[in-house]
Amino acid sequence: MGKRKSTEEHTSSRHVKVNTVEKETDVETPYLATFPGTKPSSDMSFTAYKSNDVTPSAKKAEQRFISGETDKVIFSGANFGPNSVRNNQCKYIVGVYSKKDNTLEITNTPIIKMNRTVKALDSDIAGNSSIARGNIARTALGLAFGTAKAKQQLKSDERNMVKGDDLMEEMDTLHSEISKATVNIPKKEEMKKSMESELPVPKHNIDAESPEEAYDIASIVTDEELNSLQFKDILKETSLEGIKTYLAYHDSKFVNDRIMAIIASSGKKDRNRVRKLMYINLLMGYYLRVRPNDLKNRRKVEAALKTPSSIVLDGLAERYTESNHRTPVMADKILLYMFTLILSISGYSVLIDELGKDLLLKPTKLVSLFKSLGCKVDKASAEECRDAGNKSAKKATLVVPLKFPEVRSGISRR
Repeated sequence: MGKRKSTEEHTSSRHVKVNTVEKETDVETPYLATFPGTKPSSDMSFTAYKSNDVTPSAKKAEQRFISGETDKVIFSGANFGPNSVRNNQCKYIVGVYSKKDNTLEITNTPIIKMNRTVKALDSDIAGNSSIARGNIARTALGLAFGTAKAKQQLKSDERNMVKGDDLMEEMDTLHSEISKATVNIPKKEEMKKSMESELPVPKHNIDAESPEEAYDIASIVTDEELNSLQFKDILKETSLEGIKTYLAYHDSKFVNDRIMAIIASSGKKDRNRVRKLMYINLLMGYYLRVRPNDLKNRRKVEAALKTPSSIVLDGLAERYTESNHRTPVMADKILLYMFTLILSISGYSVLIDELGKDLLLKPTKLVSLFKSLGCKVDKASAEECRDAGNKSAKKATLVVPLKFPEVRSGISRR
């Protein structure tokens, strides 16, 4: 029996008693409100005003004007007039549920469309009203006494004029459409990270503690590619002209001077350094001597680069072309990979003016590319300027941990 009694109490508790609350003349009903675009804060208070007419009609007795404001904005609305919400198809109610008594009290609720006014614009509107009146007067004079052409222009201007009131009517729709259109737009930090990941720089370690750890040289040229380069005949040469016959690009003072210095040095030659200089020279030739239209013809590329191995040609095509085309991004990629390799054989600090002359690059472009690799570019020391024969020589030095410049839309052009 005890269990049955508990079940009956539980069943009866599910049946909520609903009461309809009739409107009292001295008590304001709740209101439902819609707001254009920006919603007010939850602690903002609103006041309902009714007509001051001593003998109001039954219809006027139901009319209310709702208002609330902050330091910057005024929200106002009414359940009457041309801007009120008119919907005879549905009614709205609100209810208050009492858990203690298990009752729900409901009442009819009018819906009010709130309008927003920015206080800072009030003075502008007042100032513009006199201008507007003057324009109206001039338009009237023009229509009364102007030429046919002037009248036609005035009528056209009036038809095409955008009125603020017309825009306010569409404000809710505009805000809604803007919100929908911008919901999937990534944030600035997300865009920055995405664009930085797409920069045409070699594979890198952003948290590197030393310049040697910053870039993966194997992502620029593999050991297999370097070992395929034939360097023994170069080391047998004693003249610059003899060396040039083995190089893809003859006019690089940077490469020529360093190979000559290795040949002139005593003791065992640094073969790995010679191979890297030869590959840098290949990249220079690939950038300057191989025209974009020649990329589809492997024989032309091979001839322009003094017949390197197939593995080298395959690596160049894979890294620096898109469907046998050289885009502006790919052109910058050749230079950035080349400069990274140059930094690696120069102790990660190199005078760059000589490279600009070798590659026919403007100084601004040259500086921009080295900064894209995380280098700081400063004026060289007095001794370095004297050795280079250039009083205003610039030096690029790789700084770790890597910090790339702010990403701009678009890639600089050569």
